[in-house]
Amino acid sequence: MAFQAVIFTLGSEEYGFRIDGVQEITRLTEIHPLPNAPAYIKGLINIRGQAIPLINLHTRLGLKHAQEAEYAIISKLDGGVVAFAVEDVREVKTIEKLSPPPLFGNTAVIEGIVNLTDRMIIQLNPQSILEKEEIEHISELLD
Repeated sequence: MAFQAVIFTLGSEEYGFRIDGVQEITRLTEIHPLPNAPAYIKGLINIRGQAIPLINLHTRLGLKHAQEAEYAIISKLDGGVVAFAVEDVREVKTIEKLSPPPLFGNTAVIEGIVNLTDRMIIQLNPQSILEKEEIEHISELLD
């Protein structure tokens, strides 16, 4: 069944999140450091008066930094709202076919692969990027 996905970049690769898991997309401005936070948390961003933890997807997924993140994709997870730092947001695309994830690596994070004639998009599952204990730890840091 077809679905819509927000397509974004990390380095030279394209990734996607299902649009129904995306609350909003914003350009990053000021990032406030969060003391004692894990390395994958860049800090906090302020969205209409709400402090939202900004997850560095490069660090979290073990990817090299090509350039600094310019956008945040805000998503509602089971334990609250988080923002994912991405370099660029390319488009919202209707995905017709999703191939299964590869049999190696962190397949829990990869929902599937979108094979297009001119490019490949790795479809991620934002719910699996952070484990429940990590979301709880982030919530404790904000209390």
